[in-house]
Amino acid sequence: MDEGQIAALLLGRVLALTGAGISVASGLPTFRGNEGLYQGLNPYELASPEAFSRHPATVWNWYLARIRQGISAKPNAAHLALKDLEDISESVTIVTSNVDPLHQLAKSKQVYRLHGDILETKCTNCKGIDDLEMSLLEFEITDENLPRCQCNGILRPNVVWFGEYPWPEAFEAVRREMPRANIVLEIGFSGNVSYGFSQIAANMDIPVLRINPDGEQESGIILLKEPAEVAMPRLVSKAKLLI
Repeated sequence: MDEGQIAALLLGRVLALTGAGISVASGLPTFRGNEGLYQGLNPYELASPEAFSRHPATVWNWYLARIRQGISAKPNAAHLALKDLEDISESVTIVTSNVDPLHQLAKSKQVYRLHGDILETKCTNCKGIDDLEMSLLEFEITDENLPRCQCNGILRPNVVWFGEYPWPEAFEAVRREMPRANIVLEIGFSGNVSYGFSQIAANMDIPVLRINPDGEQESGIILLKEPAEVAMPRLVSKAKLLI
């Protein structure tokens, strides 16, 4: 399938599966390699209920470091291209494994989160959810000043940790939209968190375009080994020419 045919499909119903790779051009690192190391620990040792139970202050400070790093991040050309696609396609549904707010900042309308929202907190006691108190960014968390809810329960980042279930609304969006999608875009989505969505779509004979400079070829999936911020604007521009 050539890019002209892909552009034509983009005018229909689009299901976009996005992962960490789409946000790299906005300055947000992925979990790969040592990029996420904090005090000698990697993300896989920090992002778990067990780690939070043992070292809540360390986990909090790691998340706050990530938030400080990304607080000024702006949507890049790939996020903006998905927003532009909404104006010309029948529909665009985004299901993301990212916890950053870049799709929302790009003003995309239908965004479902698999792994939560880094700018929210959740009480470990009453389970109440609230916006992150930005004053937390101004100091170091210790065991003595852990963020607490009005019920006095300890707050945690409202993200999905290893060993926890993804947000069901996102799975429901995939279940609902995939069978009627004209094309599935897999953009910067790691195989570690893909849940097999792309292969399921391919097995249903739905065209799947994988946009990932590090992506691997799979049966039934079209691979475009380019950064999302390069490929997406070009494809959307080609789709606009077909209107």
